[in-house]
Amino acid sequence: MTQATAPVLLFPTHYLGNFVLGIPWIAQIVRSDPNSLVVLDSCFQPLAEMILPPETQILYYPRAQLASSQPFFSRLKHYVTFLKALRSRKKSTLLDLEGERFTGVLSLLSGCHQRVGPTGKRAERFYTRVLDLDYYRHRYNAFGEVCAEFTGGVTPSSNLQYAVDKALRESVADKIAIDLKARPCVAIHPGASVEYKLWSRDYFIRLQALLEEAGLQVLWVGAGAMDTAIIADIQERSPHARSVSLCGQLNFAELVALFHECHCFIGSDSGPMHLAASTGTPVFALFGPSKEAIWAPLGDNSQVLRGSKPCGEQCDAFACDYNYQCLESLLPEQVIQAMTARSLLPASDKVVS
Repeated sequence: MTQATAPVLLFPTHYLGNFVLGIPWIAQIVRSDPNSLVVLDSCFQPLAEMILPPETQILYYPRAQLASSQPFFSRLKHYVTFLKALRSRKKSTLLDLEGERFTGVLSLLSGCHQRVGPTGKRAERFYTRVLDLDYYRHRYNAFGEVCAEFTGGVTPSSNLQYAVDKALRESVADKIAIDLKARPCVAIHPGASVEYKLWSRDYFIRLQALLEEAGLQVLWVGAGAMDTAIIADIQERSPHARSVSLCGQLNFAELVALFHECHCFIGSDSGPMHLAASTGTPVFALFGPSKEAIWAPLGDNSQVLRGSKPCGEQCDAFACDYNYQCLESLLPEQVIQAMTARSLLPASDKVVS
């Protein structure tokens, strides 16, 4: 394709999970046409540089500078500067992968004559071609539907080939301050984007004890106020555990490097779960009301774990007939059993009883 006919791939999502599920499709297009312009949220620059070819044309959306806490004229200046950079690329076609209201407006202001985006998020009026996506399939497939015209019929792997260099590995090792080779490490993210996805803190304490009893090193990962509070509470209530908290200490690139070194990852439906799955690390996802047909971690090394009790027919993310018993009935021993079945733990009656 020529510079003009190559598309703008508009994908400034700030959700880590969505980024991980959408970026393989973008990488597929960029590899076949380096003239494509990729628009990403600036917070994902470290990941983008690890995934996309060095010659990729990337324009970063300045979300932090556009936050409502910033002065109005400062926000206006950053927005206009970004918009000028977008329009200066002189592209004819734009693909809006998520179709949020703000991305729909950006697509209209981009100067692209052909604007393709999905229905369902109140941005349809801004497109010249609206796609009625099947959101009951996995979100990975929905992103693929938007990009289909430019992928050449090729479905990319969900396992991403991250460029992890020596300096990055050493940075992670310094922050952990333990020998990752001395004892197999398990990364656990006990947080989630919303409370209904959270597993019991008591269960995490019990799981931590079982993992340590099996000879594994627990590393707590996360970021933000909720994760910090959860991990601090777990560690305070288990003072004799040897677990290490890395909450708020690792950027996205360092998380990738850590997951590459870990024995496995355990956590709820969250961005870090999808990030871990994309590295090929064995993932055990603790699911309750989340729909695994849409949000399950991808890859052959990923496994969704559910409790023994189902929810009612009317249950969803906002209300549950039985107080989310689907998640409450998922016990720590089930996680240990699943790890043992995949030869990630030695079979031991003492561990799984």
